[in-house]
Amino acid sequence: MPGPKQKDKMCAHEASTGLINAQLMTNKHIIEVFVHEDEAESDSELAFLADSRAREHALNVYDLLFRPESLTKRAGTGLRQGFADAGPVRQR
Repeated sequence: MPGPKQKDKMCAHEASTGLINAQLMTNKHIIEVFVHEDEAESDSELAFLADSRAREHALNVYDLLFRPESLTKRAGTGLRQGFADAGPVRQR
């Protein structure tokens, strides 16, 4: 859970980059779930966000392993882990 300062965000970015490199080197999935402290306005909202994001990522892992076609169907639909969905990508 990265803190709100720029240094915290930079460290989270570097950690994320390291996880991507590890995935590429091992040809294995590593599920990353970050919740930044400044994503929520209260401790209770932050707890809700962390819980829901972890649960929704876990469901994505299940789909990745056992129902990968369901992930393809949801691509571009604007689903978000934790908060409200953003809606589908608009066609031009």
